[in-house]
Amino acid sequence: MTKQIKVLCGLLTAVLLMASCLNSKDSDSTLNDDTAITGFTLGTLNRYLHTTSSTGADSIYKVLVTGSDYKFSIDEDNHRIFNVDSLPVGTDVKHVVCSIASLNNGTVLYKSLISDTLFYYNSSDSLDFSSPRSFFVYASNGSSYEEYTVEVNVHKEEGEQFIWMRHNDNADIAALEKMKAVTIDDRLFVYGVKAGKTLGYTTTDGESWTTLTELDDENAYRNLFTLQGDLFTLVNGVLKRSSDGVTWEVMMDDVPVKQLVAASKIELYGLSEDGKMMLTRAGYPWEEDFLDADAAWLPSEDIAAVCFPVKMTYYADYLLIAGISPAVNDIASVWRKIVEYDLQGLEDKWIYMDRSDENRFALPQLKNLVMIVYDDGILAWGVKDGEFSPIYQSRDNGLIWKTQSTYKLPIDFNCSTLSFSAATDGSEIWLVSGESGEVWQGHLNRLAWKKKE
Repeated sequence: MTKQIKVLCGLLTAVLLMASCLNSKDSDSTLNDDTAITGFTLGTLNRYLHTTSSTGADSIYKVLVTGSDYKFSIDEDNHRIFNVDSLPVGTDVKHVVCSIASLNNGTVLYKSLISDTLFYYNSSDSLDFSSPRSFFVYASNGSSYEEYTVEVNVHKEEGEQFIWMRHNDNADIAALEKMKAVTIDDRLFVYGVKAGKTLGYTTTDGESWTTLTELDDENAYRNLFTLQGDLFTLVNGVLKRSSDGVTWEVMMDDVPVKQLVAASKIELYGLSEDGKMMLTRAGYPWEEDFLDADAAWLPSEDIAAVCFPVKMTYYADYLLIAGISPAVNDIASVWRKIVEYDLQGLEDKWIYMDRSDENRFALPQLKNLVMIVYDDGILAWGVKDGEFSPIYQSRDNGLIWKTQSTYKLPIDFNCSTLSFSAATDGSEIWLVSGESGEVWQGHLNRLAWKKKE
C-alpha cells in the first residue's frame, strides 16, 4: 500500500507541474483528458556476437541492429507494448534509446527497475529493457493516466541454427522394410511394407501413434501422395483416396500406370508400363502428358517428387521429380514442370534438366532418394555406395545442388539404409527410420519462431 501511495504521489506531482506550465499566460495549448501511448519505436542497438579464429581463439565483435525494423504492437485492452518479431540473439537491451508517441501530447514517465521512483521520459535516455518496464502516460489536463507494460523480446537462439530432437523409438516403424512419409497440416503419416502388405501409422506429436487401415499391396506405400488434403495411392491397380488413412474409397479401377510419381494441387502423375508420363485430373481419365525430351530419360527407380507454388503468382505450381534412369549414367535424372491453373488448355511440358558442362553441382544418383521443400529451397538425400549421403540443397529449383553446414542428419541417427523417409509441414522436418524405429523432429529456429507467431 505504501508503494502505491508513493507512485500516486509522484504522478500527482508530475501532473501538477505539467498543468501549472500549461495554464501559464504564455500558453495557447488546448488541454485534453484523453490519454494513450500511440507509438513505440526502438533506435539503433548493439549486438554482440561470438566468433572463433582459425587458431581456436575466442573473441567478441559488435554489429548494429536497426531497431525500427522490429515493429511494436500496442494492446490497448491490456496496456501491453511488445515486439512480436523478437530481436536477434545477442542484442544488448540494457542500453536502449526509444521513441514514444502519446495521444494529444500526453506526458510520459517511466518507473525505476529497483524502486517506485518515476522519471520523465526523454527520447535521448538510454533505458534498460532486460525486463518489462512500467510506463505512465498522463492526459494533458491532468485528469487521467494510463499505465503500460513494455516488453522488448530477444531471441535466445540463433535463427539459422538447425535443431534435431529425438522422440521415443517406435517398434511398429522399426519393423517396416521400406517406408514413405507425408504430412497433411500438422499430421504425419508413415506407410511402409511388412510381409508383403502396406501398413500405416499417424501422429501429431511424434509420441502417440495411431494404427491405420492395412493395404493389401506391398507397393501401396511408395505410391502414396497427398492431394487437396487427402491421401492417394494405388492398391493392386486401383486408385484409392482417404482423408484419414482409416477409410479408403475407390476413385478409379484399372489405372493405366504402374507407379504414381508426383502430385500437384489438382493432378496426379504416374508412369505407364511402357515408360510414358501420364496424368489425371480429379474425375477425369488418365492421359499422356507432354515431354520436351525422350521418355527414356525419365526416372524409373528411387523416384522422389516435390511440388510448391511458383513465386509471384497464385495460379501456378512448380513440380520437380528426380530419380535413377537407365539412360543417365552418372547423375540423377531431374525433370521439372510448371502447372498454370488459370490458363485453360495450356500444354505444360515436363522439361528435362540436362547438366551443362559448367554445372559441377548436379544431383548425384542416390538410392532411396528423399526430397522435401524447406526454407524456400529443396533438400535431398539418400544412399550412395551403401552409406547415407550428405543433405543436398537446391536454391534454384533443382538445377544446382550443394551441401552446406546447416543441414545434416542427426549425429546419433541409427537407421537401415533400406528403410527411412522424411516429410515436412514447412517448419518442422520429420525423420523416421526402419530397423531402429527412431523418430526425429527438426527445425530451423527462425522457421519454428515464425510458426509460433
